[in-house]
Amino acid sequence: MSAAPTGVGIVLAAYGRGALVLADGEPMHCALAGRKLRVVCGDEVEWRRDANSPPAIHSIAPRRNSLERIDARGRAEPVAANIDRLAIVVAPQPAPDWFVVDRYWAAALQAAIDGLLIVNKTDLDGAAIADEVANYRRLGLAVAVAGGHTGAGIGELRVRLEAGATMLVGQSGVGKSTLVNALVPAADAQTAALTRDREGRHTTTTARRYRLGADAALVDAPGVRDFAPPARIMRAAERGFVEIHALATECRFGDCQHLREPGCAIRAAVDAGTIAARRYESYRRLLRLYVGFASR
Repeated sequence: MSAAPTGVGIVLAAYGRGALVLADGEPMHCALAGRKLRVVCGDEVEWRRDANSPPAIHSIAPRRNSLERIDARGRAEPVAANIDRLAIVVAPQPAPDWFVVDRYWAAALQAAIDGLLIVNKTDLDGAAIADEVANYRRLGLAVAVAGGHTGAGIGELRVRLEAGATMLVGQSGVGKSTLVNALVPAADAQTAALTRDREGRHTTTTARRYRLGADAALVDAPGVRDFAPPARIMRAAERGFVEIHALATECRFGDCQHLREPGCAIRAAVDAGTIAARRYESYRRLLRLYVGFASR
């Protein structure tokens, strides 16, 4: 059956001046109409097929939300749209970069997207990361444990993801694509082993959306070595750290940045051990990044 001359669909993957769109239940390659038009995975779009021309996307519906990152110039760059859950994947190998985890969770908090920490590769010894995972639990970040290769916990994870669109993010090599293949066997996402120095290889090059169920989708995102959410609001860095934001009202000054100001409740909590020093350092690094871009 030939496709209708016009229709709506969801972007499964965006690449250069084109996109793969789910239209009437089938994937369809579309061009982008107009040089200023930019789409990302998850966008709801209107496409049109003119006579003797391939289908082209002409408009994007307003986004419910979007996951954004800072580009090299400090500008906000959308990565994916209309996400219900941001699942940050870690594993015993490669060793987690907890500062990257913090920034992904901060991005979810700032965009009002549910956060989830997935501990993958349960066949490996996870003792070295147990304390950090436990601290995230105490702070209120939901945690799931699974083994993409072994299948351990996959059934339980599928139940947790059975509603809405979930985006898998994290460092290269943590097994995001392996989890996708375990959850969606038809996906056949490309995977790769770690390098000799236990670092990840980039196998996913663009965010790709897969159907997980009748009311659920899974987005596999490219692995990263760094990530930072943009500062859309004042005190954006603070709002990305729940324990700091909750205590900030007890600082002596309302505009306290929690660096060197007198009467800072946050630094007092760090000294007392009620706020983890590593998390505080993560906050400081993100704040310095924002200040640096703002001063350009």
